[in-house]
Amino acid sequence: MKFDNLYDLRVLLATAETGGLTSAGKRCGLSTAAVSAALKRLEQSLGVRLFERTTRSVRPTAEGEVMIDHARRALELVAEGQSRVLAGSLGLVGTIRITVAAVLARELIAHWLGEFAALHPAITVDLQVSDAHLDLVREGIDLALRNGPLADSSHTARLLATARRVACASPAYLARQGVPCHPAELTQHECFVYDVRGRRLDVWQFEAREGGTPLPVRVAGRLACNDASIALQWALEGRGIIYQSELALVDSLASGGLVPLFPDHRGEASPLYAVLPSKRYVPARVQAVMDQLSALFAGRLAQLHPGG
Repeated sequence: MKFDNLYDLRVLLATAETGGLTSAGKRCGLSTAAVSAALKRLEQSLGVRLFERTTRSVRPTAEGEVMIDHARRALELVAEGQSRVLAGSLGLVGTIRITVAAVLARELIAHWLGEFAALHPAITVDLQVSDAHLDLVREGIDLALRNGPLADSSHTARLLATARRVACASPAYLARQGVPCHPAELTQHECFVYDVRGRRLDVWQFEAREGGTPLPVRVAGRLACNDASIALQWALEGRGIIYQSELALVDSLASGGLVPLFPDHRGEASPLYAVLPSKRYVPARVQAVMDQLSALFAGRLAQLHPGG
C-alpha cells in the first residue's frame, strides 16, 4: 500500500465533508473527474471501497469512515507542523474563515478583523456574515462566534464573553412614547422581534437584580425581521424598543444613541462562544484570534460595567 501524495487525502476529506464529487472539486480546485480519479487511487491502494456512490450523492462506507477520521488527523498534524515552521519567520500565516451574526459583525468584528489583518500581512481573512448556523465542516469554517446556550455538539466551544441581553430605546422614542418603568409595560410599546436560530424572539426574559422569579414578557410590534442588525437600525431611528446582547450595543449605549431600561431588572444571559470544527488541532492563527477577541470583548463590557 502506498500513498503518492497528501492531496488525495485532502480530496477524500473534502468529499466526505461536502457530500459530493462536484462540491469536493470546487473546494479543491479540481474537476469532478479528477476527484473521482483521486478516490479511485486511494481505494485501489487500500483494496477497499471508501464511498458508496449514487447519481445524487456519495456516502462513506464503514472502511471509509475509518480512513476519513485518520486522514483528518494526518492533515491536521501536517498543518500544525507547517504553521509552527512558518511562524518562526513570518509570524501568523494562512487563511482564517470566520462566521458571525450580522449585528455583531457590523458593530464589532468587521473593524477589528481589518486591524488584525493589517497587523499580520501573511494572514488572509474570509468573513462569512450569517444569522444562520453554518455547517462548520461542510463550509470549511475555522471559527464561529455564537451566542449560547449552545446545543450539544461534536464541536469544541470556548467561552469568549459573559454578556446579557438588554432592553433599550432611543431618547426620541422614549420622549414620544414615555419611559416604561417595569418589563410588564413592554406590552404597551412597539418592540422589535426578530429570528434567533430560526426561532422568533418575541418572549423577552427578565429577572429582578436582587433575585426572584424569572419574568417572561411576550412582546409585539409592527416591525419584524430576520436580521438583528436591522432591528438595531430601527431602534436607533426611534421606531421602538430593542432587546439584544449588550456586546452588540456597546457603542450605541455609550454614545447615548440608545438608553437602557429597567435598572432594577436584567435580561437573560447571552454568553458568546468561539466554536471550532475540531476537538484536536487549533491553528496558531485561530488561537490568536480567540485570545484577542476575548480581550476585546472584556474591554467592551468594561465600558458598560466599569465597576465590574
